[in-house]
Amino acid sequence: MEPEDDLSVQAVELLREYGPVHGGTPAGDFGTIDLDAAPGWAVYGHHNDILTYVAPDEVEDAANDLAVGLLGRSKRDQDGHELAVVHVEDKRSR
Repeated sequence: MEPEDDLSVQAVELLREYGPVHGGTPAGDFGTIDLDAAPGWAVYGHHNDILTYVAPDEVEDAANDLAVGLLGRSKRDQDGHELAVVHVEDKRSR
């Protein structure tokens, strides 16, 4: 991804197009990544630049990848409909 000047505008555009879940399409697919640096998981979908964080306290103990992935996909769908940016961290040098 090539970051644009206004990351929050770019995030909204990406979530508008790639956030909502549509069953039976690539938008419904997901995978999980166990995070090493922090507790929890990142859930990815059909766009490489959209990851959804799932914290351990959001799922039952010993939750499997399916449970984590379904929750992450649900959160991505919600984000894709609400389109509210709550945090932008830009570490590019200016």
